[in-house]
Amino acid sequence: METVLDFLNGKYRLSTTPHEMRMSHWVYAPVIIDIETNEIILNLEGNIWDLRSAGESQDSIILKLSRYPDGVTEYTVEIIPDAATAIVEGVSLSVTRIVQFLDALV
Repeated sequence: METVLDFLNGKYRLSTTPHEMRMSHWVYAPVIIDIETNEIILNLEGNIWDLRSAGESQDSIILKLSRYPDGVTEYTVEIIPDAATAIVEGVSLSVTRIVQFLDALV
């Protein structure tokens, strides 16, 4: 089932489209876009990162992700879209480097 959530006063949209990794093993990879510009902020579609939960703070979108096939360990990704930065497991980086950084974690 596809999930669609809006964050930061409706400025950003998070969606997930499930894809099957193996027989009945599904991953819900997140995609975040800027609704006004249609710019993709984060795209993990077709990747091994599964969205476990999503929330927001005053200026950021906070994701909890796990990596397939390890469904136990969760990683925190805090995206500050207006600053084009992210904090992944306590490390600050550009949003363009999120995927590379996540893949290097494990």
